Amino acid sequence: MPLPQPFTLIIPAHNEETVIARCLGTALKDAPNPDSMQIIVAANGCSDGTVETARSAAPDALILDLAEGSKTAAINAANAKAAHPVRIYLDADIECEFHSLAAIAAALNEPSVMTAAPSIHLDTSRCNMIMKAYYRAWSRQPYAKAGKGGAGCYGLTAEALKTVGEFPPIIGDDIWIHTRFPDEQKRYITHDHKGDAVISTVYPPRTATEQVKVEARRQFGNAEVRELYPSPYFAGARNGGGLKAALKSGTAPFDLIVFFGVKFLSRALSRWNRSHSKGTTWTRDMSTRQAQ
Repeated sequence: MPLPQPFTLIIPAHNEETVIARCLGTALKDAPNPDSMQIIVAANGCSDGTVETARSAAPDALILDLAEGSKTAAINAANAKAAHPVRIYLDADIECEFHSLAAIAAALNEPSVMTAAPSIHLDTSRCNMIMKAYYRAWSRQPYAKAGKGGAGCYGLTAEALKTVGEFPPIIGDDIWIHTRFPDEQKRYITHDHKGDAVISTVYPPRTATEQVKVEARRQFGNAEVRELYPSPYFAGARNGGGLKAALKSGTAPFDLIVFFGVKFLSRALSRWNRSHSKGTTWTRDMSTRQAQ
């Protein structure tokens, strides 16, 4: 079996000392050789041990220690250092094994493909009862079933990068990328050529309080992209969601109440943030960055 085409894995990281080793260790596990994947950790605005931990976890990786705390600026800096035309971007708190990353890279070498992403695996084992109910409802939403729920990982071809240019100073880099291309130029990959599952493992917030904060930031980011970078492909970004779809999905009533309650509170917080110009504050889920 031929080795996969080499690719560059870019991991933006802002104060990710507690999770960066896990992210890197998972990506490097079972990698055939160092030449198959260039890793760039774009540490940005870090005041903890992210840089040192990353260097220890991945001695062959290129670790950028950037002063500015900006995810998109970090991505741009890493793109400038990338050795391979195919790029995969992975959030530092997400796990994605090498075989899944290689499957994404393989898809990006197919004709007419511009971007690709893995299916998402939610590890809710440490979530409380409320959050487990929320994600049971979330998993039944049409956009989640279609692979549009946000896997914390996506790849771009050289042509796609040329099309979008530098990443702008925005919150939602993922929604920005997702709305730059039509669905026929995207691939959502569930299995590789051997039939193995292609996934990224996401650890959702443990509590509703953290979920509301993270969801509010996501909503702010979506609104920012919609306003500043309009696209005809927004219509498909969350197609099929909402109350009507949820009621038809067979979701348990308690789960529905939790789901829409969190959405309502998140929307209210997002609007308050926008009215008080607080949407650009770095909001992250600290519950998943605690020691297990």
